Amino acid sequence: MKYMGGKYFLGKELSEIMKQYVKPEEVTGYVEPFCGALSVLMHMNNEYTCNASDNHPDLIQLWTEVQDGSFKPPTQMNEKIYLECKDLKSPNALKGFVGFGLSFGGKFFSGYADKYRNNKNENFLQEALNSLEKIKPKLKGVKFKCISYDKLRPSKKLIYCDPPYQKTKHPIKYRRDVKHYDEFDNERFWDVMRKWSKDNYVFISETSAPDDFIPVWEKKSHRSASQSDKTRYKNKSESYQIEKLYIHKDLN
Repeated sequence: MKYMGGKYFLGKELSEIMKQYVKPEEVTGYVEPFCGALSVLMHMNNEYTCNASDNHPDLIQLWTEVQDGSFKPPTQMNEKIYLECKDLKSPNALKGFVGFGLSFGGKFFSGYADKYRNNKNENFLQEALNSLEKIKPKLKGVKFKCISYDKLRPSKKLIYCDPPYQKTKHPIKYRRDVKHYDEFDNERFWDVMRKWSKDNYVFISETSAPDDFIPVWEKKSHRSASQSDKTRYKNKSESYQIEKLYIHKDLN
């Protein structure tokens, strides 16, 4: 499923790096506090007991219903239905599915994706449905919870964090609903990572980090609003960044 900042193209590679560092018997489970589209977790669930959380109520409701088989996807989609879903009361799985999976760039209700198709032969609804069918078998046994990462108290876990990336000197903003933006406290995030790293194996995806965190992996990655194989890499003006995976220096 499309998700802004998701690791669809890097998930398997990131999971392999973490597995090299931490064996299942060394921890009591695997935790993703910013689970998003589950692109990394889906490669971990066969070997680790997995817990996935996120602060977005509609997203967690979606994964919970996909997991237990109760999610009823739409059979058709147009902009009118898209906007009607935007007004649904949260938490709502359909709102989460439409808000991310059928929005431009996978950003929550950022605009009806089909409007930006530019005559390309793509069926965004079918692509989103196909992605749910693909990931559903990977969700067996996963425990989902809607909670802010800093309210968790993990111990002896393997943790993968994919927070909103620090890009500018301005506060990082993200959406948990359709009316407000929350600000992400980057300094607090790194303080929590230091605390967690004392009793857990913590891996963080970012492009930069404080000096006491060191990269154990990096890769040049294309950052694009398009997650479609048909349109990705077409625009030469879209930038590349160096994606990195960090751990605290005391874990090295």
